[in-house]
Amino acid sequence: MEHLTHAKQEIFDLYIRLIHQQEQHETVMKERISAEIKKMERELRAELKLNISDVHTISCIGDHEPINVTSISEKMAFSKATVSRITAKLTGKGLVSKTQLSDNKKEIYFRLSQKGRSIYHLHQREHEKIEQSFKQFLSRYSPDEILFARALFRDLLTADFWADTKKT
Repeated sequence: MEHLTHAKQEIFDLYIRLIHQQEQHETVMKERISAEIKKMERELRAELKLNISDVHTISCIGDHEPINVTSISEKMAFSKATVSRITAKLTGKGLVSKTQLSDNKKEIYFRLSQKGRSIYHLHQREHEKIEQSFKQFLSRYSPDEILFARALFRDLLTADFWADTKKT
């Protein structure tokens, strides 16, 4: 039983280290995102002044076009006001166009322009590289370990440790 108690403590300690590591690498992640956007600007030969939320909105539109503000908001967990601000910026830069469906002239939908589609494809390539690297990393684990890790991560995403501490 003491072995299990020690293992739980070690898992907690590793969890805290992971959180701290993420905080420490925040600057590195921002630099990588900035470098990705600069790479896009070089390939498109245009200064875009995009942030990662802009790029992810382009990705969401590209994945689901035609798509409206409400759907983008739901898929990205952004407020409608935030989505409206971002889509107005992207429209102004010629990356996104507004359209209406033939059967619904009231609702505005968004589609990617050719330039927006170029950013979409560059972003998709970068995500594919990260995904391949992550899946390669996971290949060192057995199927049972992978299924356990999936369950653990799902539970971690829904756990509220702060709320649990208020009860005691």
